[in-house]
Amino acid sequence: MAEAVDVLILSSDLDFATDRVCRELGRRGSSFLRLNRESLPALSLTLDPVAPTLRCNFEGRNWIVDNSLQSVWWRVGTFDRDISDRTLDLQTQLQRSQWSAFLRSMMVFAGAKWINHPAATYEAETKAVQLSVAREVGFDIPQTAMSNDPVAFIDFKPGTRVAFKSIDTLLLREGDTQLFGYTTLLEIEHVAVHDLRLSPATIQAPLETKLDLRVTVVGDAIWCAEVRGRGEQIEGDWRLTPKDELTYPEHVLPPGIERRCRALVARLGLVFGAIDLALANGRYWFIEINPTGEWGWLERPEWSIAATIAGELECRSISSH
Repeated sequence: MAEAVDVLILSSDLDFATDRVCRELGRRGSSFLRLNRESLPALSLTLDPVAPTLRCNFEGRNWIVDNSLQSVWWRVGTFDRDISDRTLDLQTQLQRSQWSAFLRSMMVFAGAKWINHPAATYEAETKAVQLSVAREVGFDIPQTAMSNDPVAFIDFKPGTRVAFKSIDTLLLREGDTQLFGYTTLLEIEHVAVHDLRLSPATIQAPLETKLDLRVTVVGDAIWCAEVRGRGEQIEGDWRLTPKDELTYPEHVLPPGIERRCRALVARLGLVFGAIDLALANGRYWFIEINPTGEWGWLERPEWSIAATIAGELECRSISSH
């Protein structure tokens, strides 16, 4: 007999933060089915997109997902950032494309509450949209240009420093080496060069003396942590600091900034959002929001992020998408 599913979780094998959510759902007695994208070929899955129903079989156990589904925890990015690799065999290319499409097909369960809906995730992952909406809800935004035109920066004085970023998360491969793009502080003469024409980039006014903040929003709940290196503020991209040097003390946001964080998440059609802010010159600057961002590294006894996510997943509401 097939087990009915209350919560569908679409994730990956190494998503340890989602492990916490699953444990919490299990503790609460919720029936959930977790599908990890790397393990999908080991399962027997059949989707009827019209009914809609999803049947899953694994080692003699059977699950059914139907219109009684309460919610979906979507932990899969919507942009394909894995640049085509000509060395991939045909089977691997086939699996990557078709399983990705299969997971997106879960959108047929339109009556479930999505955290977050793939359509909203796709829009919210777009940096230009983030910055525009953040400004609309009242955040301070560093002066920003997205361009491939070296002449666009002709008014900058030599020696002026800027924050140089990719327009989208940058994940490249060179042979067996994986390359990731970080924010880099550069003098303008190293940015306004002919090679910039080959690919557009984001150039922002730098926040050089700043305190990095990570804000996690789940529904109405909000948590804020400072990101410090050996207890000090970090110049440039904090992700370049060795993890064993990082600390994350709690930071109390002003009520007005909390309201803007919640408003940003709501305006983007999200329930969950991981927001990066920077406190500089007494002002809270918006950097970016990640609708599938990591939060497990911030979980602590007094911060019940996993329990709050589980609680949201137990509350069914009709999706607006």
